[in-house]
Amino acid sequence: MEFSNEQKDKIYLTGFMGTGKTTVGKLLSQKLNYRFIDTDDLIEKETGMTIEEIFNTYNEEYFREQERKVLNSTFNLKRAVISTGGGLVTYKDNIELIKNNGIAVTLTASPDVIFSRISKDANIRPLLQGDNREEKLNLLIQKRVYYYISSHFVIDTSMLTAQQIVDKICQEAGF
Repeated sequence: MEFSNEQKDKIYLTGFMGTGKTTVGKLLSQKLNYRFIDTDDLIEKETGMTIEEIFNTYNEEYFREQERKVLNSTFNLKRAVISTGGGLVTYKDNIELIKNNGIAVTLTASPDVIFSRISKDANIRPLLQGDNREEKLNLLIQKRVYYYISSHFVIDTSMLTAQQIVDKICQEAGF
């Protein structure tokens, strides 16, 4: 797939939590000499609240609106790797906006790998709190799969190192 220079200015990493978006994004930004941006960090900075506090104080809809505002603010950036929250692509036409304004790369992993990775995280993600975390994870993945496969390309990170994923992104994107 050929990408314009304008599209190559922004690489959006989408995918479920625990697929490596932040780790890969930081490594990719270093390799390309781009800046790294995490949309969740921007939301926390804008609102003065953690993601968990936003979910507890407001609701998921409010959070998705904040994500959309932050996403829109990235479209004028140059030379940036943007790691998005796992559900950002499921809201309204966000995946199409991303594809029109940059290169959309979805990172995936098997549910077992994702569960293993996020279980090591001290912060339990808001949408997975409570009982039956593994079941909730599988349901969320099923609900989001259509959006994830709508990206320009998809990379399964289950058996790859971060460096291998970065190399694969660069190859697919034409860097």
